[in-house]
Amino acid sequence: MPPRTGPEARRARLWAELDDNADVILVCDPRHVTYLSGYYPSPFEFRGVNAAAYLLLDRGRATLFADNLLAPYANTADVDEVALSLWYEGKRSAPNRRGLLCRDILGEVCRRGARIACDAASVPLALSDALRSQRPDVEFMAIEPILQRLQRSKDADELELLKRSVRAGEAGHSAARRDARPGMSELELFQLVQQAAQTDAGEQVLVYGHFLSGPRCERIGGAPTARRLEQGELVLVDFSVVIGGYRADLGATFVCGARPSPEQTRLHEACLQALAAGEASLRAGNECRLVDRAVRESFGELGTNLLSHSGHGLGLGHPDPPYIVPESSDVLLPGDVLTLEPGQYVAGAGIRVERTYLITDSGYERLSQHDLALTQ
Repeated sequence: MPPRTGPEARRARLWAELDDNADVILVCDPRHVTYLSGYYPSPFEFRGVNAAAYLLLDRGRATLFADNLLAPYANTADVDEVALSLWYEGKRSAPNRRGLLCRDILGEVCRRGARIACDAASVPLALSDALRSQRPDVEFMAIEPILQRLQRSKDADELELLKRSVRAGEAGHSAARRDARPGMSELELFQLVQQAAQTDAGEQVLVYGHFLSGPRCERIGGAPTARRLEQGELVLVDFSVVIGGYRADLGATFVCGARPSPEQTRLHEACLQALAAGEASLRAGNECRLVDRAVRESFGELGTNLLSHSGHGLGLGHPDPPYIVPESSDVLLPGDVLTLEPGQYVAGAGIRVERTYLITDSGYERLSQHDLALTQ
């Protein structure tokens, strides 16, 4: 038998962690459903508005529960069975969408046993109450801690989506650096980035992040506005492209249409040195607080101006573990995908650089190669 891969392998690892303690696994959190089934509905279609999909796992069998409007996405999931509730077909009024799904999955869960492993924080109250009513002997076991740990080590299919996100992000950064000009609004800059990212991805993708200019760069983050770029001022672009639910995170700062000032250059070089110091600490087994310390100590007396985290994990969430912060309890693991994003935020300037990395058994792989130069 060929080795299990992708969602099937992840489901097997989850069952192995539970041993014989559970009769069935109920997964309701959209992020965990994607992780264990590959199901990811488009955020750009009406079909997914106020919708939900739940995953029911028996040993060796996975069933995805959704409603009929979600069929185009549910039918491409990596599961053994898709159970579709008839919710809306454009002929008659529809009932509560999530309530219908809870009703239809209830009996299936009850029939599988009383020991239910689940992502407890995401199970609807209506479903948990109904389960307790129909199965007074029901016992819930939380799987969130297990899933959080398992999701740290990315599989090949996850890495492919993350690398596609990186490539689309690099295309967006190239467009921003090439085409940003005085008089352009931050919103227009965002549109350039979004168009370039989508062209590279070959599909409609969600782009979110920080698109700042001038004094707004001092604020660390913010959505794009109608503010117009001015010659000689800083432009901070830091964004993620979501593909299949996964996202990388790439950031850079450059001067719009002019040579950088000595102060801008000084701060920027300090950020690059801090990035290199953080990279030198990226190895499996190293404590994340020590990575954060290496970044902050590299700044010397400028260290107090690093007003945010030094970095964070990525995948289906943002930020995800591991957390590169002063009091982090995390340790780097092989398979972690994370960023380092040292920055300096002072009166008159806000500069940040950011790359995405994969932690390997022997060190790290730098996944993003976008230009970090201060000059445009």
